[in-house]
Amino acid sequence: MAWPAATTLTSLLMLLLMTIADSFSPRIIATTQAPFGRILKAVKLPGGYMEVVQEQRCSHGLLRLTCRSFRAFIFILEAEYHANHTEFCQKESKNLKGELKMWTDKGSTRKRTDMQELKGNYILDDDIQTDIIDIRSSLNKRCSGQKHCRYNVTIEHPGAHSWVPGEILLKYACIPEVAVKRYCNQQVKVISEDGGYLNTPGYPLYYIGETCGWTFRTFNGQKIVLTFHDLNIRGPDADGNCMDIVRVRDSGSTLFEFCGTAAGVRVVSYSNVLTLDFVASKKFYNARGFLLQYQVLGCPEVLAPNGSYVSNGTLTSRTFLCKSGSVFPDSRERKRTLECRNGKWNETATKLPNCVATSAVIVKSENEHNHLASISGDNILGTGVRIGRGEDAVASGSVSPVMDSAQSAMMKQADYVVDVVLPTVLIALLFVGNAIIVYIIFQFRKR
Repeated sequence: MAWPAATTLTSLLMLLLMTIADSFSPRIIATTQAPFGRILKAVKLPGGYMEVVQEQRCSHGLLRLTCRSFRAFIFILEAEYHANHTEFCQKESKNLKGELKMWTDKGSTRKRTDMQELKGNYILDDDIQTDIIDIRSSLNKRCSGQKHCRYNVTIEHPGAHSWVPGEILLKYACIPEVAVKRYCNQQVKVISEDGGYLNTPGYPLYYIGETCGWTFRTFNGQKIVLTFHDLNIRGPDADGNCMDIVRVRDSGSTLFEFCGTAAGVRVVSYSNVLTLDFVASKKFYNARGFLLQYQVLGCPEVLAPNGSYVSNGTLTSRTFLCKSGSVFPDSRERKRTLECRNGKWNETATKLPNCVATSAVIVKSENEHNHLASISGDNILGTGVRIGRGEDAVASGSVSPVMDSAQSAMMKQADYVVDVVLPTVLIALLFVGNAIIVYIIFQFRKR
């Protein structure tokens, strides 16, 4: 008979806890956020499909990041706070209108918090608007490597409690665990533009104290891009010296060297070989390590066909130009441009034809026309087939190439043989034949 009393007591305790939580978290707004955001695309990887999700939420609301597959985990692609966009907060809660008005009346614009940006060839642009803040560092700490998580920017991002309610623009990915390389000392072949993903052993819970190395290779003419979506290792000591370090090298030159926490760092190689070293001094350290994406930039090197040279070459296209007086035989044009798409040329580079002289193309065209005429008759209409003989001959269909003086003389000589010499020989043969016949008849009459 004590069950009803126990149930009532439990309900009262739950109500008391909810009241206490609400009093301590006045800024957290209950939202009707869907369990999954808008899925932008699904990327096919060796271990399955990676889903890219995008959401737009109020900065003073609770964000819930969730992967639909239990065999996938989250990593952050973009996470920005926009102070001037308040419409999302107004939609989610009417209680924020008074708070928004208070910020407007004060004339307050949120000051940008101090953020240490990496400098150099591999960093993000430092010219960022003061009303936009990158919050990936705190979001990575809370959610990267997890299957699902909850995040409130006003509590978990430094200094965010004084921000005016604004928009959170979030883009994250759910990647299958089997699609991520997680072992040290590997040779990695980078082929497609999408590339692949790699993290340190133990990510995101810890990393072990050993020297890990990876060598990335692709084809000649291509470059390799490493993007550190989440980088969190032990920072420098009091003297500014790194105890654990991430180092990227290309042909002996150091492109990137870092210790501490960063997100979105992009390193581009100069050649087709790139080495990555991670050196940790302690056997075990309670930090996430790193998660990165490796990609290929550009297309493999392609040699210019014989008789041509490269007139314009970039990472996305290559233009070949035949030397003066020669063309590509299939298109009959001097210029040919290849487009680079997803790490591959739009044409097979090994099958590009060599440039040939313009006269050779004309002779080949005339031979094809003569062959058609011998099959179908001299006066049959067809594309590019000559009608009639001599200088007054016309062409039906496409315009024939312009002939030089030597070829014109050859054509006139051929027409002279056909129109004069052959009829003369035939008439002479007829006279001789008739004379022989008359002689034979006279001989028979004499007998």
